[in-house]
Amino acid sequence: YTFSEQFSLEAAEILEITNSHGQIQVEGSPVEQISLILEKKVWSRHEEKAREKAEQIKVLASRENNRLILTTNRQSFKKKNFTTDFRLSVPESTVVKVRNSFGLVRVIKVKEVDLENRQGRVEVLEVVGPVRVVNSHQNLTLTDIGGPCQVETRHASALLSRIRGPVRIDCAHQNLELFDLRNSLTVASRHTRIKAVRIAGPSEIQGTYELITVKEAGSLTVKGHHSPLEIDSVNGDLKLETTYEPVRMENLSGNVLVVARHSSIIANQIKAGELKIQTSYQPVKIIGFSGQLEVQLKHGNITLIPENLNHPIIAQVEYGDLRFFWPSGQKAGVEAMSKGGRIFWHLPFPPDESRTDGLSILRAFSSENEIPSIKLRADYGNITIQEKE
Repeated sequence: YTFSEQFSLEAAEILEITNSHGQIQVEGSPVEQISLILEKKVWSRHEEKAREKAEQIKVLASRENNRLILTTNRQSFKKKNFTTDFRLSVPESTVVKVRNSFGLVRVIKVKEVDLENRQGRVEVLEVVGPVRVVNSHQNLTLTDIGGPCQVETRHASALLSRIRGPVRIDCAHQNLELFDLRNSLTVASRHTRIKAVRIAGPSEIQGTYELITVKEAGSLTVKGHHSPLEIDSVNGDLKLETTYEPVRMENLSGNVLVVARHSSIIANQIKAGELKIQTSYQPVKIIGFSGQLEVQLKHGNITLIPENLNHPIIAQVEYGDLRFFWPSGQKAGVEAMSKGGRIFWHLPFPPDESRTDGLSILRAFSSENEIPSIKLRADYGNITIQEKE
């Protein structure tokens, strides 16, 4: 059975609400008073007994300086066979603080929000200033926030969009979606699948065991542990770390550093000042890149397809093969060395030097540079240099 009461209260700069087993909905509007509807849901076989119980459930209101504090007398009942839902209309300049559990909390169009909701869904929309949210086990949504946001969530999916202030997130065991964040971002996550799109940055994301996807971002650092990484369209410096899962990158401009173990790496359309890659036991393939390149790989194969030869390229592989696709019509000093393997030269002109005496060495276009701008080395693997189609 459901019963309700309505109250009109004098406004306060700060509104604090403490509730349990029920919903709280607060909406800012151009009013001068606070309007409160308290809805009581009582579980009983008989309406009269439910009504008697509802009449005993009270709103407790108190004031301390600039704060209005609202709660209920729930703790005075031995048998708590009821829920209490708060619906409030408040002035838009109100700072709202909520402590709730086991129910939805929705706050719209107020000045600031500080909210904790265990075992309950959270929706915070159109807030002018800062927002702090803690929740668990139900979804969380923050949209159109003007100030900084701090979020802590467990076993709950979270969506943040159109946030103008800095964002800090600590989350675990669900999904995290981020769209149109216009300031810095810091994420510490565990077992959380992350998707981030249009992130101004600078951003730092840490994750474990789940896919991390970032598209259209400024300066970015991603540290994964057993986390696949997919990075697209970063305009700024990029630093990546992960283990045992693949890394895919494309459409990057800025310095790039990748440090991985047991991870394959595929990079496409990279226009970097410096591109440094280090990994092991999986292949590396870099397509259509320009800028200074340094790549180190153990126990895997390297494929390099540069856009041009205008910058130094250093590639070294141990226990694997290296294939280099030469841009047609371009020249640059090259030195290739293979220990325990062979060098295959498939360009339409002979190299300046090619010899094998335990260590295979090939040099070409020596007159182009006093110091070779391309250095390729394979220990216990072959090097193939061929013309790019």
